[in-house]
Amino acid sequence: MRSEELIRPAAPMWIHFESCPLCASVDTVLLRTDSCESHPIWQMGLPKKLDWMHCQQCQHIYSRNYFTAVGLALLFSKAHPMQVVGLNLDQERARWAPTVERIQGHLQQQGWMGDSMVWLDIGCGAGGLVITATEYGFNAIGLDTRVQAVEHIEALGYSAVVGDLMELQVTDPVMVMSLADVLEHVPFPRQALNRVHAALMPGGLVMISCPNLDSGSWRKANAEGINPYWSELEHHHNFSRASLMRLLAEEGFIPVDYSVSTRYKSCMEVIARRL
Repeated sequence: MRSEELIRPAAPMWIHFESCPLCASVDTVLLRTDSCESHPIWQMGLPKKLDWMHCQQCQHIYSRNYFTAVGLALLFSKAHPMQVVGLNLDQERARWAPTVERIQGHLQQQGWMGDSMVWLDIGCGAGGLVITATEYGFNAIGLDTRVQAVEHIEALGYSAVVGDLMELQVTDPVMVMSLADVLEHVPFPRQALNRVHAALMPGGLVMISCPNLDSGSWRKANAEGINPYWSELEHHHNFSRASLMRLLAEEGFIPVDYSVSTRYKSCMEVIARRL
């Protein structure tokens, strides 16, 4: 091996946001810097610290950098066990049943109406929502970038495919889409919601869950200096209820439901209807 090959720089792992990913303002300041080496899937090659930026125009809080394809490959080479092998399925169905029932209520769908309504679960992970929605009569399909997660769901007899939201194209619009703890992971949320809007039929529903930085538990964790989200290696955005509702409205959705999610700490769940 030649000496120049030894010192050749590795492919870049991440890219700087040149401006606020929500409003494109360059009037941004560094909010805080936090270590992420204690994150469960951190490994050598990934950043040791996270910089969080604060947009002075729209007040959005986001990470300074986002991962390249090379960085994502390294990041996804490890995973939380619950992302790929599942939890107790009775616990999962109890956890997701209220969400499915709220969706049914907004669709005015009864459990006996059959499986004609397609539900596409983006970032399906271990498949708890796919499995529960199927039980309620939806034609539920999971989408995840992790092959192991998809294979696990398929092994249980449910539908899932390997894929990425930002490359999603559907031949027939679907009735329901869910982004359970997904929107905070994607670098550009507006573009992600554009994909969702294009895939949903008019009047279709999207369910989004993510941490709520304006919740009481978030504020308490901040005050005590133990907020885990500041070291969350996979997250690029921190939303409040108001900022998420505003973003949905700006991208062609009408928020119709807000609830507290018990899936993760300080988590909220919003259902919105496509115009």
